[in-house]
Amino acid sequence: MARLRRKISLLALLCCTWTINFLGPPVKRRENGGQSHLGAAGGVLAALQPVNQVHAVDVEGFSFLGKTSAEIFPVSNVSLLTWGLLIFLPSWEYLKPAALIAPVINAVLYVAAISFLLTHPTQEISADLLTLDGIVTTFRNPDGVLAGWLHYCVFDPLVGLGEVLDSQQNKVPHFLVVSPG
Repeated sequence: MARLRRKISLLALLCCTWTINFLGPPVKRRENGGQSHLGAAGGVLAALQPVNQVHAVDVEGFSFLGKTSAEIFPVSNVSLLTWGLLIFLPSWEYLKPAALIAPVINAVLYVAAISFLLTHPTQEISADLLTLDGIVTTFRNPDGVLAGWLHYCVFDPLVGLGEVLDSQQNKVPHFLVVSPG
């Protein structure tokens, strides 16, 4: 039992350390002698475009606990821990609670991001998520992309957990569940 507690503590420590280490400075790009903050996806998009085509927006961007979208984005990688557990430790006694850690962290961030988007609509961020045009407009903004990515990082590992648990209940060999294709 003490050995199991030590493993759980190590997993929690790894999760926290990994999350903290991935928090870095926001993606920045020089523009007309100044700096503009671009969100997580904005940095990739900006790298693909010439500098004169990137326009800074003078609106308040999403932040959570003082962190911007670019700083929050790496935290979503905590989902990889859930996938590691599902692939390599599917019969571990504490799989269910341990596999829920990452989706819960990402769910908190998702609720904060989507709440911000719905309460702070701009020309780049649409509060209309019921139409395709509204979603396209929202995904043109790095904060909107972050919210969409967090949504994926919450639900995809939960679906994977459901698949692993269902396969165990129906006695499907694990290699068939995790094999590609």
